Amino acid sequence: MAPRLSASNEPPRAWHEFTDPNGRGLAALTGFLLGLSCTLPLALLLLVPSASPFALYFLLLVLFHVFEYLLTAAFRPDTLSWDNFLLNHSTAYQLCVLLAWLEYWLEYSLLGSVWPGGKQWGPLNSLGLFLCLLGMTTRSLGMATASTNFSHKIEEIKRAEHRLVTHGIYAYLRHPAYFGFFWWSVGTQVLLANPVCLLAYAVATWHFFYDRIPHEEELLVEFFGDTYRSYRKRTAIGIPLIEWATRAFQP
Repeated sequence: MAPRLSASNEPPRAWHEFTDPNGRGLAALTGFLLGLSCTLPLALLLLVPSASPFALYFLLLVLFHVFEYLLTAAFRPDTLSWDNFLLNHSTAYQLCVLLAWLEYWLEYSLLGSVWPGGKQWGPLNSLGLFLCLLGMTTRSLGMATASTNFSHKIEEIKRAEHRLVTHGIYAYLRHPAYFGFFWWSVGTQVLLANPVCLLAYAVATWHFFYDRIPHEEELLVEFFGDTYRSYRKRTAIGIPLIEWATRAFQP
C-alpha cells in the first residue's frame, strides 16, 4: 500500500505563484523576460543594421504586450491575470507572428541579390511605423478612457457600475481599442514590408472584428437602449468597410 502524501510532499505554496494565471510570480517572470527580450533588437541593430525594420518591429511587439498588462493592472485590477499580456491570444495569432518572422527573413535572404535594399528602411517602413504608433496610441487611449468599463472579454451581463463612455476618444470612435488593434496589426506588416502577411493579417483581423463587433453592439443596445443607438449614429468604427458590412446586424 503506497504511503499517503504528507504536507511536506506537496509543492511549496510559492510554486502556485508561478503556475496560477493570477500568480504574481508568473506575471513578474513574464515581465522580466519581456524586458530582457528588448535587448535582442538592440543587438540586431548592431550586428545587422540593414534589418532595422525587424528590430523596431520586435521592440514594438514586446511593448504592445507589456502595455496590455499594465493598462489592465491600472484600470481593471479586478480582472488582472497572466492572460492580460495577450501572449496566448489564440493559436492563430501566435502562428501569424511566426509566419511574419519567417516571411521577413526569407525575403531578406532571397531578395538580397535581386532587389538590394528591398527589406531595408524606406518610405514604406516609415508608413508602417506610423500605423503601428497610431494603433498602439489609440488602443491605449481607449483602454485608459474607458477605465473600469474596459474588458478584454465581452461582458455578457451588465455590471452595476458599467457606464456608456462617450467622452474623449470615444466621442469619435466607439471601438477605439478595436480600431487600434486593427491598424497596429496591419502596420506591423507594412513596417516589415511583408506582402503575403500584410494580406493575411488584414483579412484575419478584419474577419475577427466582423464577428465580434455585431455581438458586442447587440449587448450594448440591450444594456443602454436608445442611448447607445443614438451614440452609434454619431461615431465611427474606423476599420475599412466594417461599418457597411455589419450594418445588417445592428439591432
